[in-house]
Amino acid sequence: MSRRSRSADHRPLTPGDVVVRRAAPADAEAVIELRALMFSAMGVAGVDAPGWREAAVRWFQGEPAQRHTCAVIAERDGQVLAGAMGSLRTEMPSPLNPNGVSGLLSNVATVPDARRQGLARACVIGVLDWFQHETEASTLELFATGEGAGLYEHLGFAVTAWPAMRMRLTR
Repeated sequence: MSRRSRSADHRPLTPGDVVVRRAAPADAEAVIELRALMFSAMGVAGVDAPGWREAAVRWFQGEPAQRHTCAVIAERDGQVLAGAMGSLRTEMPSPLNPNGVSGLLSNVATVPDARRQGLARACVIGVLDWFQHETEASTLELFATGEGAGLYEHLGFAVTAWPAMRMRLTR
């Protein structure tokens, strides 16, 4: 996906124009560009730093990611417009997660000119289908922006009583 604006070639999408499919290792750079777009929307610093992008491409193309991750993208004419990703996590079983396998929905992003056309929703549904039919995940979670919360609630996600907290380890 190019970083240049798509405004000049933007046209309304019709169902036949868009292909929604699983991303392959060859799609790594497009998936990472969507990830950067998501981080920018969240106000995360360092989005333009090259180090994390290179590491993310290597990670996405690696064997563990291909076994434990599903990325779904929507594209038109070979240009990736939206995507979503799911990753499996394991932990000790608990009353909230009886088999100890959970999933994280992340990387939901759409290029600005293609928003509000159902592309992110289609990608999220593709990832949810993967979780439901191809994994043993018993719970899913995500970290929603205000803009995306309505979509997730409509799909069945609920706000939890325990908000996420985070600590960055320095080495």
